[in-house]
Amino acid sequence: MNHRILSAAITTLLLLGLCAPSALAHGGQFRGPGGQVPPGMREPSDPTPPPPPSPTPTPTPDPTTPDVTGPSIPKTPETSPTPNTPNQPSSSPNRPTRRASGMDFTDASFWWGYNKAPYLMLKEAIYHNTTSENPLQMLGRGAGNTGDNMHDIRGMVRSTILPTLMWVMDPKRDLHEDIESAAYIGLGKIATEPAHIEMLKKGLALSSKAKKPIMVQEAAALSFGLLRRTKESEQFTGTELDRVREYLFDVFGNKDYGIRVRGFAALSVGLLGDQPAGHTAEGSTDGGSAATARLFELLAEGYTSADLNVALLMAIGMQDARSVTDGQREILRQMVLRGRIERREVDALLRAFAAHTLGRIGTARDINVLQRASRLRVGKDDRLSRSAAIGLGELSRLVGGADRVDLAEGLISMLGKRTRDASTRHFAYISLGYVIRDDVKSRRADVIEHTKAADLLIEAATKGKKGDRNYAGMALAVVAREIGETPPVDAYGDLRSKIFEVLGAGISSKRFTKRERANYAIAVGMAGATTHANTLLDIVKDKDESHELRGYSALALGLLKDSRTSVIKAVRQALKDRRSEEMRIQCATALGLLHDRDAVPLLLEELEQSRSLSAKAQVVLALARIGDERSVDPLVAIVRSEKRKEQAYTRAVACAALGIVGDLEPVPSLSRISINVNYRASTDLTREVLSIL
Repeated sequence: MNHRILSAAITTLLLLGLCAPSALAHGGQFRGPGGQVPPGMREPSDPTPPPPPSPTPTPTPDPTTPDVTGPSIPKTPETSPTPNTPNQPSSSPNRPTRRASGMDFTDASFWWGYNKAPYLMLKEAIYHNTTSENPLQMLGRGAGNTGDNMHDIRGMVRSTILPTLMWVMDPKRDLHEDIESAAYIGLGKIATEPAHIEMLKKGLALSSKAKKPIMVQEAAALSFGLLRRTKESEQFTGTELDRVREYLFDVFGNKDYGIRVRGFAALSVGLLGDQPAGHTAEGSTDGGSAATARLFELLAEGYTSADLNVALLMAIGMQDARSVTDGQREILRQMVLRGRIERREVDALLRAFAAHTLGRIGTARDINVLQRASRLRVGKDDRLSRSAAIGLGELSRLVGGADRVDLAEGLISMLGKRTRDASTRHFAYISLGYVIRDDVKSRRADVIEHTKAADLLIEAATKGKKGDRNYAGMALAVVAREIGETPPVDAYGDLRSKIFEVLGAGISSKRFTKRERANYAIAVGMAGATTHANTLLDIVKDKDESHELRGYSALALGLLKDSRTSVIKAVRQALKDRRSEEMRIQCATALGLLHDRDAVPLLLEELEQSRSLSAKAQVVLALARIGDERSVDPLVAIVRSEKRKEQAYTRAVACAALGIVGDLEPVPSLSRISINVNYRASTDLTREVLSIL
């Protein structure tokens, strides 16, 4: 079974957006609501998501055949894989055509899908305990649990999860490539020793006897980026990571590997961009300067494959900004404004990714560059202006006072001119929210006192066009979240109250669609608007309400940390509702956020009783979301279930779930790729990596 097929199949099971299920073939999480954009509503440059899930999946019962009943990802002539070629995965079985939905890429669910990780902070919720000096060594208390229950997941990683992943990776096992690729991703998340790095390298062996399927090679290449650790005490040494970087550069330059394998190697270099570098003298601030220089050298060479060029730009964008010289930034500026790198022309796609990269590692000077770029159209292509609108919000952190006011005025001008392209306008709303947020962080109110930024967002959220309303609502939620319960400036107290009123009205508005109301529910959770908790609870309890609205409302209650008994009971009941797979997984996520360890026995019982692959996969991934150590042994049993003849599909999902449970990073490392990404600019590689996050 091709990893795209498994990814798509599991997308039907793990929705954290409206129809944004997780794709876990490589052990990650899908970020956007796949399958919701009919071909007729997409631009040629847009990503090609999988079709929506079937309301009643009917998995094939053959225990020796991977499940092929979930939706497939439609192929296009440009990216259609060719069987047994070095640059593409093997061909996949045909799948039934699914009904398309009316949702398009301008829906705010996409923004939430790609940006949700730092708001969910699911691992922090799971391991939170106020009495522990090391919260990562403890699981959160469930509803009604008041004792200091010590649940050392790290102990389970060492004693159970790691040995299971090693068991899967043992060449003697000759397991299905879906299972093995999930094990490589999982090992990257929990690796602690140089010996584990050597294990990952085996996935990229090229000798005829040791060579792995392309799917496993891709997982192995990406797994090196998961060696990054947020806590300094847990990081690999600079010397060890320098060896990893050198190895990844060798993979990138080796044409014996497929295009995506090479591209994933470059992305792994990028993911390690904030990690130590052995060549750097102590106290220096140019941590990854050698790696950054190498990435720019490769970019200057140019490749016929857009995937490789884009991978390099994305990797540069994840480097420590202090490692980038102004001369290197000038290369990006020329790509953005002139469409050239040295004497070579670059197309609209690369200009868009160059703008995206400038937003991440640029300086205050680049605000002007991106403002100019936001007014540019390359032919009939709007991808550059969209990336520029996103980048302006990211650069807000670098300025303050009058300069930040000027930045806000520039975004207001963009919106006031009724920018023709909807996505450029929507990203500008989010960026305007970031600008106000950054003012809040600096304990100033220059932007709301000297511009109409807040009024514009409120008006758009209440009276704007359909798409504009939700993006403006999300931007307001970003602001309210930063203001918090103790406003740093009096003016922000009034603004927070207005935001709560607007978002609360959005949940209940009869003028808005169910999907819009669902987006407002998430905004309420993001904003911390506990005043609307009872409204959310009533929606979750209403069995006649739409599944998407109930699921989002449950997730919003989780974001609000509302662990009342009535909330826990209502979310558990919704979890049992088998009519909607996406609602169930959102409810499972909510229970994880609410520390509801008492839900685990219910899920384990359901896992034992489930007969269909679809049902088993839902339960497995719900257990992974809640993250309780009691889920480890049942997951291991599925992975090792050779005698039980579990399908490869189920075993692969269980193996991926072990990686999720074992990953103790507070925010999944791969989310560094998806946060503030221009998901309307894509290549085969970016579609793939964004679908497996």
